[in-house]
Amino acid sequence: MVEVVDGDTIKVQLSSGPVSVRFDSIDAPEKNQPWGLDARAALASRLDGQGVQLDVKTQDRYERLVAVVYLNDENINGWMVQQGNAWAYRDYLSDPAYCAWEGVARAGRKGLWSLAPRSRHAPWEWRQSERGEAVRFTDYSNEAVANCIATAQRAEASAQPVAGQVTRTAVPLIPAECLIKGNISQNGRIYHVPGSPSYGQTRIDIAAGERWFCTEEEARAAGWRAPNR
Repeated sequence: MVEVVDGDTIKVQLSSGPVSVRFDSIDAPEKNQPWGLDARAALASRLDGQGVQLDVKTQDRYERLVAVVYLNDENINGWMVQQGNAWAYRDYLSDPAYCAWEGVARAGRKGLWSLAPRSRHAPWEWRQSERGEAVRFTDYSNEAVANCIATAQRAEASAQPVAGQVTRTAVPLIPAECLIKGNISQNGRIYHVPGSPSYGQTRIDIAAGERWFCTEEEARAAGWRAPNR
């Protein structure tokens, strides 16, 4: 079961409970800014409660999984940008294709790009303004794809790891319900379910024999145990 929160966030129901998923590499307008509700409606219509797959990249400081969301073989993150319902998120971009998709949507005046420039604020600038920070809104009407990519590369080069946040790294494509982490450490084989205290800090190294599980029963049958309380 999938619940759409906004244009770049969904909730997926797992056997262990609901987990929030933030779409990787994109930033949709906030619900209280122009096109925010349109973006949410477009995503809800596209997913229509269907099951999805997640290519999990990391977990953010809000304990949301950050992932590329797939519906069958379609990259829904990319679809949102292609349809003009989201921006390429320059500060957290894992693929320059998002800049190219944004450029095509802008040139075709799709979605948010059909709005007047004064109503078309980048979400990251909008959030700064909402926090009361001084911000000069940028007019991205003539943004070049190359400039988008260069901005993302500068952000990546200057990024500093956040304490307690997992380094962004790709993991194998897994079904949305298979998000239990099977970790191997000096304490043995331990599994962590989404939302548990150590879930965010735990990284899975497939090459070292660690793995993902769909249910706690599956993890226990394979020889993993729950953390000590």
